[in-house]
Amino acid sequence: MKLTYEDKVKIAKDYKKLGSNLTAKKWKISRRYVTTLNNKYKNNCLNKHSKNNKYTLEFKLNLITAYVQGEGSFESLANKFGVKSKSIIEYWYNIYQSYGVEGLINMKKTGRPQKNKNKDNKKKLDLDKLLSTDKEDYTKEEIKTLKEELLRLRCQEEFSKKFEALAQDYLKKKNSN
Repeated sequence: MKLTYEDKVKIAKDYKKLGSNLTAKKWKISRRYVTTLNNKYKNNCLNKHSKNNKYTLEFKLNLITAYVQGEGSFESLANKFGVKSKSIIEYWYNIYQSYGVEGLINMKKTGRPQKNKNKDNKKKLDLDKLLSTDKEDYTKEEIKTLKEELLRLRCQEEFSKKFEALAQDYLKKKNSN
C-alpha cells in the first residue's frame, strides 16, 4: 500500500493518540515504520515530495561527520536530517570511507543515464524536398540521407517479401489440413 503525504501525517497524529501498536494495526504497517514516520513528522522532515532529492556535498559531509562523532545511527540521522532512507547515508559513508571527499564529489549517478545532451543535433534534411529536386551535385549530408532512405526502403521491401511468403505458407498448411 502506497501512503500519501496526508496518510503519513495522519499516522503520526494517530501515533500520538493511540501509540505505535494500535496505529500499526489500524494502518496495517509495521510498528517500526510508524515510529519512523512519527520521528520524521516531529523533526519536520516529512516531505511531500521526497523523490529525487539532490543533496549538497556539505550536507553529505555534515551527516557523515555526525555519524562518525556518534550522534546517532544511520536511521536516526536520516530521521533527524530528513533523508528518505538510512541506506542513502550508508552509501555516502561507504564512498567516503573508500575514496574520501573526492569520492563524494565524483559520485557515480545511479539509475538510467540521461540522453547525451551534447550530441550533435544535425539538421535532418527534408527527404521529400531532396527527392523532388533535379540537381546533380549533392552534398555529403544529402548523399548520406539518400543512402539511408534507400536502405530503409530495401529493408521494408525484403520484410514485405518474407512476410508474404510466410503468409502463403501458412495458408497452404491451413488449407491442406
